[in-house]
Amino acid sequence: MRFDGRSNDQLRPLTLTPGFTSAADGSVLIATGGTRVLCTASVESRTPSWLSSGGWVTAEYAMLPGATRPRGGRKANGRAKEIQRLIGRSLRAAVDLSKLVGPDGGVSIVCDCDVIEADGGTRTAAITGAWVALELALRRLVAGGKLSEHPGIAPVAAVSVGVIPVEGSEPEVMLDLPYSEDSRAIVDLNVVMRRAPEGGTPRLVEIQGTGEQGDFSREQLNRMLDLAEGGITNLLAGQQAALREASA
Repeated sequence: MRFDGRSNDQLRPLTLTPGFTSAADGSVLIATGGTRVLCTASVESRTPSWLSSGGWVTAEYAMLPGATRPRGGRKANGRAKEIQRLIGRSLRAAVDLSKLVGPDGGVSIVCDCDVIEADGGTRTAAITGAWVALELALRRLVAGGKLSEHPGIAPVAAVSVGVIPVEGSEPEVMLDLPYSEDSRAIVDLNVVMRRAPEGGTPRLVEIQGTGEQGDFSREQLNRMLDLAEGGITNLLAGQQAALREASA
């Protein structure tokens, strides 16, 4: 049993609040345990100069200074840039960019992910929440006649998993790590998956894994991926519930 009473294969309590802000074309506040991330999606009627056709989806990530204790800095660092590239890649896996084109040409969607409170898993929460914000923006574009068809391929979500030392016992594989577990993990793995277009088992988009304080076996990797798949299946269901709430 973990410090918060969860089983090893259990997600932290999840809430997704769509339409959290009104200025963006799509927005959601995602809370998973003690981690809270505000995700917004903003449409721009231009694409990067190097893009020859279609549209573009990108992301920006920042941890607000008061999200951690002691206070963090406001300037973007290498970690933030690496995370926002991960978020951008994950979101692009959910969209057919060739269809992100309106009457006046390709459009771009920028997804901003701002961490309000950090207790582990901020990058994975950002991906899960940003997809909801992105989907809301895409639906708004279609409803407004700015896209002739919805360019979505399938929802994406992400979760952390790791091998955590247990006092008096062998290390155990655990899902959805808060900071107290993530900070002492022997192995830390972030998994991004996309729902299969036909439904069923989610498919892998990206895996980021590191032996932080040791190595890990193939069996442990398989166990981590199994836990991630189960967790992401539940996250995908949570995303759909948030979209139903938004359209109610």
